[in-house]
Amino acid sequence: MSTAIEAVVFDWDGTLMDTKGVLVASFQATTAEVLGSPFPTERADIETIVQLRGQESFELIADGDEALAAEIATVFHRHYSELQAATRPFPGTLETVERLRAGGLGIGVATSKARSRLDLEAERSGLGELIDAIVTGDDVQEAKPHPESVIEAIRRLDAEPAAALYVGDGPNDVRAARGAGAVAVGVSFGFHPDELRAEGPDHLIDHPSELLALAGLAPFEA
Repeated sequence: MSTAIEAVVFDWDGTLMDTKGVLVASFQATTAEVLGSPFPTERADIETIVQLRGQESFELIADGDEALAAEIATVFHRHYSELQAATRPFPGTLETVERLRAGGLGIGVATSKARSRLDLEAERSGLGELIDAIVTGDDVQEAKPHPESVIEAIRRLDAEPAAALYVGDGPNDVRAARGAGAVAVGVSFGFHPDELRAEGPDHLIDHPSELLALAGLAPFEA
């Protein structure tokens, strides 16, 4: 990597936080309550739903019925708020982000997650105090794979796109990174490892600490 890295921007769900089980459980509890049967239950439906911005998921489930989508959104937030206490940062995440920040890099988040739900996890997990700029799905017009959120996070960190790593777990993250002119880093431990590999990120890591070398920092001591 020829350009010195100035900033690292992360996706949230499936990259910083292990939230898939809670997301799926929240959707299933919501649809069971509102529609009478749980959704999604099939793998293909689960993979689709967890890649979408919340509002897009609610509209898809409601099949275009705006009132129903609004009800689903309200009930989902209630269930997610109750269940999110079970979510955790992936192993090594906090230590890695602390080291990146101590090394002088700007730390950002560009996610499709709603601000209200991200704030719950950011405060509880300790990640919130380590992040300099957060762009959520509520802050942009276009969701990933459109690069709007990544571009905005890099701008807020006052970094050059080519000097920024964008770290994510799915193909939409790789596309968004490339659209923003950032270096696309994929994590193999997230929600969509096979689809991620097929998209061909610039770098693929198996543990958060591997970001240190990509950012030009010394590894953790043994």
